[in-house]
Amino acid sequence: MLQINDFSPSLNISVRLNLVSRLGVALSMLLLLLVSCAEPVDSELPTGPQIPSVDDDASISIVTWNIENFPQLGTRTTERVTLILDSLDADFYCLQEIQDKGALQDIVDQLDRYSVVISDETSFMHLAIIYKQDSFLPIFTENLFAHDDYNFASRPPLLVSFLYEYEGVEHNLNIVDVHMKCCNDGIERRHQASIMLNEYLNNKIAWGDSNFVVSGDWNDDIHDPDNSGQYSFEAFLNDGDHFRFVTDSLASTRAAKDFSYPSYGSFIDNILISRSLFDEERNSSISTIVLDDVFGDYSSIVSDHRPVAWSFKPQ
Repeated sequence: MLQINDFSPSLNISVRLNLVSRLGVALSMLLLLLVSCAEPVDSELPTGPQIPSVDDDASISIVTWNIENFPQLGTRTTERVTLILDSLDADFYCLQEIQDKGALQDIVDQLDRYSVVISDETSFMHLAIIYKQDSFLPIFTENLFAHDDYNFASRPPLLVSFLYEYEGVEHNLNIVDVHMKCCNDGIERRHQASIMLNEYLNNKIAWGDSNFVVSGDWNDDIHDPDNSGQYSFEAFLNDGDHFRFVTDSLASTRAAKDFSYPSYGSFIDNILISRSLFDEERNSSISTIVLDDVFGDYSSIVSDHRPVAWSFKPQ
C-alpha cells in the first residue's frame, strides 16, 4: 500500500512525481468506490410534477376519490395514500372502495389534523369521509337506505352533517358519499338508486335542510355517447331547479387529462350539489388531479381512479 512516508529525500524529482501520480489515481479510485456504495435515492418519490395542494383558507375543498380495493398493495399503498392526502390538504375526502377500515384509520391517526367517519352498514368496499377536525364538527351520521340497499349494490350512501363557522357565522354542510352499482344490470339499478336519493333529498330540503353535496363514484358518465348516464341519473338531470352536477364541465370535455377513470376513457366520479349551493358554484373551481403524471406506477399501487376536487367559497 502506498504511504506518504515513502517519499524519501534521496529520491530524485521524476520518481517523486511518479509516486504523486500513483497516489492521485489511488485516491480517485477510492472516492469512486465510496460514491458507488452510497444509498440509492428512493425511486418512488416524484421527481417531475408535484402533488398540488387544493387547500385555500378562504374556500372549502371537497375531494372524491375511489381508492380501488384499498389497500391493494398493503403498506406500499398506505404510504402513498398518506402522502397524497397530506399533500392535497383538502378539507374533506369522500372515499370509496375501502376494504380495510383499520388501515384507513391508521392513516388518519398519522394525519393529526384529520378525523374520519367510516360506513358501518356496507357489506364490502366501505365508504369513508375524512374531514379537518379543527374546522368542521360532525353532528349527525346516517347510512341511507341501509334496509333497502339493493339498488345501491349493498353500499348504502353515507351521510354526515357538519357544522362550521365562516366569518363569524355558523353554517351547515351535508355531505353524502356514494358508490353506485357498476356493470351488468348497473344501469337500471343506478337509475332506481338516483330516484330514491332524489326523493330523499327533496324531502329533506322541503323540511328545511340545505347545502347538500353528493360526492362519489357514480359509475356512469353523464356525457357518455350511448346516453346511459342520462338515463342512470335522469332523476337529477331532469331536476335542474334543485340539483346540479358541478363536474358537468369536466365530464363534457371528453379530454384525456380530465378523465376521472382514465383506463376506460370516461368521467364517472361526480359531485352533485343542491340549489342552496348554486351561488357558491358560480365562483368555484373543479379539477381532476392527474396523479399518474406524478407517479408513473400510480395505477398499479394506488388506484385506477383519479381524485376529483371541488373548491368553493361560502356565501
